[in-house]
Amino acid sequence: MKRTTTAIAVTGILAAPLILTACSDSTSANDNGGSATTSANNGRAGTVTPAESSSWRGDLVIGVGDQQADDKITLPAANQVHAQCIGEGDNLTVDITEPNGWHAVLTHGSQTVTIENPQLNYAAKEFTTSQSSLDHEIALNEKFGTTNQFLRGVTWDVPQPGDVEIQLNERTPPHWVINSAEKVNLAMHVDCNSH
Repeated sequence: MKRTTTAIAVTGILAAPLILTACSDSTSANDNGGSATTSANNGRAGTVTPAESSSWRGDLVIGVGDQQADDKITLPAANQVHAQCIGEGDNLTVDITEPNGWHAVLTHGSQTVTIENPQLNYAAKEFTTSQSSLDHEIALNEKFGTTNQFLRGVTWDVPQPGDVEIQLNERTPPHWVINSAEKVNLAMHVDCNSH
């Protein structure tokens, strides 16, 4: 009996650190608990600047509606926006986090941007600029002789490979409850080659 009691005690003493380790909070400092976060170790930082031709000229923009507020349109400073560039060329993904809970992800060559805001209970939703909208804008450029290199939606690899210009203005889904214009706006330029 004494040998069994000693074995149980030794096992308990040796197992305690393992149990404490398993129960500890292992969330890293980089993890903000979001459903689609990307660690800084998975890519390189991109340089964020305002979109060249946006209705919010000179500002970085993300949000919903048509008014500036924490729960609507956010106009962050460039140092408040974090863009992670993961991969290269056709395998490039850009992961953007901004103030007030906004998060967006884009994949090279696609007109689709996935946007979410857990703080406002906006589940991840894909927003895609239609080909007909792009064709209409190209026709207007040709008709009026303009040389706008950035169309509405997402423009990849202009002026150089690894750049992405985002000028998104799309209707929000019904499950995003908004007390303003029911549009999501995202406007900025990310340079994935600068670092």
